[in-house]
Amino acid sequence: MDEHKFEEKMRAALRPVEAPEGLAERIIRRAEARAERTRKPVTQHMWLRWGALAALLVTGTFGVLRWEEKRRAEQIEASRVAEQFTMAMTITTRKMARIQKNLVVEVPLKSGL
Repeated sequence: MDEHKFEEKMRAALRPVEAPEGLAERIIRRAEARAERTRKPVTQHMWLRWGALAALLVTGTFGVLRWEEKRRAEQIEASRVAEQFTMAMTITTRKMARIQKNLVVEVPLKSGL
């Protein structure tokens, strides 16, 4: 094949060709349909994200409330135990004072020391 024939074939292959009628409309419709299909999952994912965020916030809020309730109950229990301890020490101190009053210890004096 000589160079001249090659160039003619290239020109023929690269010459402008008229597009079929309605091609532009079909391309636009196909692009819109594809955009519509890809838009739905994004919207669904967005709702999923918002739902997950809401669930996380609700769970976190209940967790914090439960923690606060538990901490408050522990503080009340600690106060009750402290009161019981104070009462027990007061009773013990009074009993020990009575025993000390009633206890008479006589130490005999030894002569010659």
